[in-house]
Amino acid sequence: MSRAVYAVMGTVLFGALVIMVAGFEALLLDRDPIDEPDAGTLLGPLMVAAAVLVVLLSLLRSAALSDARDDRAPEVRGTFPAQPVVFARPAGAGGSRSVTGDEVVGPRGPAPHLLVAALLTAALVYVSMLAVGGVVYGLVREELVWVLLFAARYAVSPFVIGSAVCAGLVVGGTLAVSRTDPGRSDPRPFD
Repeated sequence: MSRAVYAVMGTVLFGALVIMVAGFEALLLDRDPIDEPDAGTLLGPLMVAAAVLVVLLSLLRSAALSDARDDRAPEVRGTFPAQPVVFARPAGAGGSRSVTGDEVVGPRGPAPHLLVAALLTAALVYVSMLAVGGVVYGLVREELVWVLLFAARYAVSPFVIGSAVCAGLVVGGTLAVSRTDPGRSDPRPFD
């Protein structure tokens, strides 16, 4: 299965987890995810949409880097058409020629670290949710100071923190699963 498919499936899982975790937190804590009565109904979904977008872009970037590392992704020569890396890279660029004359290339370095990608994505989800929430609420209140006040108030919100934790877990798990190939007898290295 393509790593891009894993990225999409991981993003869908993240969206479902955020909704589930927010629902359970609201039920157990007996409070709304967004407490401001004048915030409207779109503030929470816009914050979650920003988080889902960050997770999707993070997983797609990691998939593209891993595919390029394993020589499974096409490389574009010019603008069109995409050609496989074997034919696009000259022999002097780090590859060697086989007996048949085809270029033989192997992995070009270590695989990206799972923990770094997971922690970076969690931090970006946390910041993006606070930024989107602050900007949207500032627009609703029509005062710039509410951007900072909203972000400061929700910086310790269990809903924002729970979303960031879910993002880190989903990205780490999705990248770990996408590194195993059912067609191979040995799994790809993790680090």
